[in-house]
Amino acid sequence: MEYTEEQKINADKSICPVPTFSCFTLCDDCILRCRMCEKWKPDIHIKPERKQLGQEDWKRCAVSLKKIAPENFVINFGGGEVTTVPWLFEIVSFCHDLGFKTNIATNGYLMDEEKAKKMSESGLDYVNISLDSIDETLHDELRGVKGTYAKVINAIDLINKYAPNTQISLCSIMMADTIDGMVELVNWAQDNEKVAMIYLMAIMQPNNTMTGLQWYKNEFSHLWPKDYCKVKNTIDELIELKKKGFKISNPVEHLQAYKTYFSDPQTYVKKSNCNIDHALHISSVGDVFMCYSFDKIGDAREDCVENLWKSDKAEDIRKQIRACKENCHFLLNCNFKD
Repeated sequence: MEYTEEQKINADKSICPVPTFSCFTLCDDCILRCRMCEKWKPDIHIKPERKQLGQEDWKRCAVSLKKIAPENFVINFGGGEVTTVPWLFEIVSFCHDLGFKTNIATNGYLMDEEKAKKMSESGLDYVNISLDSIDETLHDELRGVKGTYAKVINAIDLINKYAPNTQISLCSIMMADTIDGMVELVNWAQDNEKVAMIYLMAIMQPNNTMTGLQWYKNEFSHLWPKDYCKVKNTIDELIELKKKGFKISNPVEHLQAYKTYFSDPQTYVKKSNCNIDHALHISSVGDVFMCYSFDKIGDAREDCVENLWKSDKAEDIRKQIRACKENCHFLLNCNFKD
């Protein structure tokens, strides 16, 4: 019996799970000094002599990923601050032409007219801009650089004007200093016609720090909300706004899970096993992971993404991930599905 090329590809994809989430970490550099993230410091996991992937490396990754990805699959481009990458919109355009949906996460600080026009030309589908408070002083303090709030507002205006086909979403972190103003921020986003959605995240142990189960009680306790009743009431109010059709992109079940997490960060928030085994993360230096808490499945410089995804090592790590019961950043904030 003769099989079409499409049937062969679909049969090949059925051998192992198709990816449901992917992040290309183009860089580890950042121009801000955020209190809740230490990516701006030297990376504690990457040896200085290891070089970051170049544009051609990422193109090879994208071509290989296309062979195993479902239709309308989204590639998330991240960092560090991804807009520091000079060829960012060239690789976005390349992936767009391959048929991927594309998304970048940015703090908005470097956005200008030229970048906004390049964004439009690249065909970028979505942009997530960090905004934790509509209190300008507070947002700047949390992000460590004065003027960041004004840059965010300017970025929203520029993208809306020069890249009108790119959907603008906000990404906001619930933590000690922002919980009081979270409902006000959601209302602000609701009234802003330039903003399509707002995604709410829970404070986690800052990126690029050594793992510690008691982080919220020790070195980073200043980030953790101390009044659980206030957190619960705020999330309940956000749930009611979500039910009324507000622009909150989190499902109600996700917001409910945040209540469990804030009551006790050690209580596993999912009703089912972790599904990050369907995620594909590629670090700036080419290491390929499903979850950064487990061993890498390979090196994008040495083998193609398709082969690494289908490897025996990848399947072994999938089994380990399914048994994991840790509320990690990717499970709780980025890839929560129940």
